[in-house]
Order: sequence, then structure tokens, then C-alpha cells
Amino acid sequence: MFNSYANPRQFCWQSPGIVQFGADGETVSYTLVGPPGKKGLVRDIMIHITEAMVGTTTVPEILVEATASVLGTIVGTYARFRLGTAIVTGYGTSPAVRRARSLVTGNGAAQTFSDFAAHVQLETALIPADTAYLITLLAGSGGTETGAGQVFVEIDWF
Repeated sequence: MFNSYANPRQFCWQSPGIVQFGADGETVSYTLVGPPGKKGLVRDIMIHITEAMVGTTTVPEILVEATASVLGTIVGTYARFRLGTAIVTGYGTSPAVRRARSLVTGNGAAQTFSDFAAHVQLETALIPADTAYLITLLAGSGGTETGAGQVFVEIDWF
């Protein structure tokens, strides 16, 4: 039984293999629905990077949201992980695995890390019960964009 915050049903979504999402036109969204009657909370976002994240205007990012983001209109309703050390400096392949949860500090309702604007935002809002949500792999922008990896999103349903 998973009917409380103390005893959630844990789910880890995994991208279908290594996904390209570093260049213009490579943005992709996956539509999902949680277990019937349950609300969700994004606990972590991880990526195993196989190709360096590059974007000279913005770095690629992973979003969990109610409606799909596109360049210039970022939604990130439930969670966001920008794949870089700055808005224009993307993660390389070493270390290959990056985890949003390891960057946040403190405690409270929303888990964030803002060494640059909206770098990590976890647990920012509940995914409503019986409602579709999207996991969007948003391409970087500007210059010679690149980026690829396998993505994992951990959600608690209660």
C-alpha cells in the first residue's frame, strides 16, 4: 500500500537508451501518467553523459513539466536540471554520471541549487493525480550544440 508520504511508491523513468538532445531540433518530450489516484513528487534527475553538453547561449536541460518546453519558453513545472556548470558552460563526460540531488543543499519544500539561474529545481510542485506529465530533454542553443546521454528521473507517488 502506498497512501502516504511515509510510504510512497517509487518509480524511476529511464530514457530509451542514449538520447541525443544537444542540438537545435533534437528536443524531445515523453508523455507519462502516474499510478491511478496518486500524486507525484520528483525526487531526483540523473544522466549518464556520453557526449559533452554544449550550447553557447544555453546548455541542454532535463525538465519534468505539465506542458512541453521549447527554446525561449521554459516551463519546468515540477523539476529542472540544467546540464552545465554555468548557463553557457555544459557538463563534460568526466565524471560521466551527474545527479541533481547531489547538488542541492538544505531542506524544505523545494530542493534547489542556484549557482546560476535555475540550475537544479527538485520537488517544486506536485504532479497532479490522473494527469499526464512530460519529461522533456531540451536541446542547448547557440553555437555548435551537442549533448547525449541516458536519463533517469525518480518520482515518488503517494
